[in-house]
Amino acid sequence: MENANVAIIKSLYDAFGRGDIPFIMGNMSHGVSFEYEAPATIPYSGTRHGVEQVIGFFEGIGASEKDMNLVMNQYIASGDEVASFGRYDTTVKSSGKRITTPVAHYWEFKDGKVVRFMNFINTAARADAV
Repeated sequence: MENANVAIIKSLYDAFGRGDIPFIMGNMSHGVSFEYEAPATIPYSGTRHGVEQVIGFFEGIGASEKDMNLVMNQYIASGDEVASFGRYDTTVKSSGKRITTPVAHYWEFKDGKVVRFMNFINTAARADAV
């Protein structure tokens, strides 16, 4: 039987693939924390708090990248925490460079909503592609 939080995360990845940001935001708590430590040259880097700021994370991706393909294939769940692992491929619009990087995500839930998200990718590869 699949963990309920894993099922939610899978639906969020599906929504990302089809560009359905409202669906993603509907699964975030009002005070959600989105964390992505990376150089400032990556437009969606930094820590964002609250749904309004998290929308900027997705706007940054959309403004700077195209032909995105996120494939997550491993999930580890413990209580209200889930780690997911996979691969992210994208083309950086400003340079036309294609990058491919392993990716790991940490998700924390409360009452069925995401309260914290952490994004881990090869930031050097992404920053070099600008």
